[in-house]
Amino acid sequence: MSEAETQARIAALEQRNTDQERRLAVIELKLDKLIEYSAYGKSSIRILILVGSVLSAVAAAAAYVWDKIN
Repeated sequence: MSEAETQARIAALEQRNTDQERRLAVIELKLDKLIEYSAYGKSSIRILILVGSVLSAVAAAAAYVWDKIN
């Protein structure tokens, strides 16, 4: 193998490495977005459960008062 062939192969490998790094950067950005959206989803579920619990407590209290009045 000549020096020119070796240099050409090294250049090809460096280009391939650069392409893979670029793809990896894109994947990392997508993963960061997914993690961020996941955190939003968890917060939304917690808020929904909290609101549902409060509304259930208020409804139970209203039902109790209504039962005692009638």
